[in-house]
Amino acid sequence: MDKLYQIFDELGITDYEVHEHPAIYTIAEGDDKGLHFPGLNLKNLLLKDKKDGEYYLIILDGHKKLDRKKLGEITGWSNKIRFANEEELFECLNLMPGSVSPFGIINDTGRHVTIVLGNEIHRAPEDELMNFHPNRNTATLSISKRDFLHFLHARGVRVIFEV
Repeated sequence: MDKLYQIFDELGITDYEVHEHPAIYTIAEGDDKGLHFPGLNLKNLLLKDKKDGEYYLIILDGHKKLDRKKLGEITGWSNKIRFANEEELFECLNLMPGSVSPFGIINDTGRHVTIVLGNEIHRAPEDELMNFHPNRNTATLSISKRDFLHFLHARGVRVIFEV
């Protein structure tokens, strides 16, 4: 059994659905292929603060633009922020480009990554579905906000809600 699904079982998370599909690397590519799932279709961006070396996994609505200034105010990051490169992505989350997912934190044993959730997630009801890659870009996993937050809390990851 996949490590992620084993962790879900251990946490009592059983109400999720996995949608298999051809590999997609971006939200736009998913749009082009007609891959829309009920709930929030989210993008995940791993950023690194060059000044202090901190990593932030930003989770936003798939069509929302990243407001670096606003998020800098929320996280306290410097103005020297950049996207993590392929090597850093693999070192932090054991993921490849196009497969970035908050579920990669199962591989972040050093707790190097802070999760920043967009306010569309904050405002969503507890039973709203959240859609993410399950650490591979050939599927989308739909999970309730309640279970997603339970997963994050159980992993002990630092979470910041954008407000």
